[in-house]
Amino acid sequence: MIASENYSSKRMRSYLDSDLNNRYGCYATLKPEDREYTGNKYIHEVEMATHELVKEIFHAKYVDLRPIGGHMAGMSVVLALLEPGELVIEVSLKDWGHGLVGPMCQIRHFDQTIQVEYMEFDESRSVDIEKLKKQIIDKKPKLVIFGGSGTLFPEPVKEFREMADKEGFLIAYDASHVTGLIASGVFPNPLDEGADIMFGSTHKSFPGPQGGFVVSNNATLIEKVGNTLSPSLVTSHHLNRLPALAYSILEMKEFGQEYGMQIVKNTQALARALDEYGFKVLGKQKGYSKSHLLLLDAGDHISVSPAKLLEKLKILCSDDFSGNSPEIRIGTPEVTRRGMKENEMRVIADFFKRALIDKEDPSLIARDVDAFSRRFLGCEYTF
Repeated sequence: MIASENYSSKRMRSYLDSDLNNRYGCYATLKPEDREYTGNKYIHEVEMATHELVKEIFHAKYVDLRPIGGHMAGMSVVLALLEPGELVIEVSLKDWGHGLVGPMCQIRHFDQTIQVEYMEFDESRSVDIEKLKKQIIDKKPKLVIFGGSGTLFPEPVKEFREMADKEGFLIAYDASHVTGLIASGVFPNPLDEGADIMFGSTHKSFPGPQGGFVVSNNATLIEKVGNTLSPSLVTSHHLNRLPALAYSILEMKEFGQEYGMQIVKNTQALARALDEYGFKVLGKQKGYSKSHLLLLDAGDHISVSPAKLLEKLKILCSDDFSGNSPEIRIGTPEVTRRGMKENEMRVIADFFKRALIDKEDPSLIARDVDAFSRRFLGCEYTF
């Protein structure tokens, strides 16, 4: 139940094992036919076919698949679009951000050239729109990055498009966690709502291989990003993941809407059951979540590291990244892919209750968790 992981089909995994494991595909940004290595005829065909699939599912004119992870994709956007001394506003770690620019600035060279501030969230774990508007007017950022690793609800991209044009800042969207839901059509597409550029990973709510991407409808921006990516950040971009990514996109095109809708149903069903058991589920005022994850404050039942206790029960989820509270992040993509639905979410909620509220013997709960999970060893939403 780790929100940043998923369960991929055997067929998708089989495409990771190919001769592409040993090949290079370096090319010029916006001219992928201009390749540094010879003998790339078939590599080029596979890569361009995958580009077209990515463009289609994300409604983008331009794509770069050279980032080998979502974090590298985000770094390339930040480094490409900022001049020295300019400001980024992003989501902080304490609000379940990815910690993109903040950790970058722990490196002295970046700290001397990039400024970072953090947007505020309200009690429902949504961006506080009015406070962010004031922050933008006061601080004059060059780049605002929406999205993070604890996204419960759609971000206000549309609400800030007009302001971005007026104030002269760019809007980026970190879609790493909600990529699969965007592709499914059950979560708003930031590019459709006015984001200048979107980046993310392909292995969280999206059930593909590990990897990253950047998409945009602005050729100038994507060229800057591509020229930042290669050769400074990456030359060999792990070509063996591209056929696997293409296959997972075909799965999403065929089954994505059903898959995405079930993920959200499962998230909300699990949140309701946990709430009924007496847990403090964040975002309750707005319906708990409209994504693949929920956030639970277990502070009334355990002081620190609830996820470490749950791990002993064979239930995997994530502790609060900031280390400031006993919050845990619970994801539903993998259990959904394994075929679980709303009724199973109540069973899972009961495991949480037995562990954190009733304080049952962990070994007894682990036995029941093991028996329960063995009923769901298949993979749904695949060919």
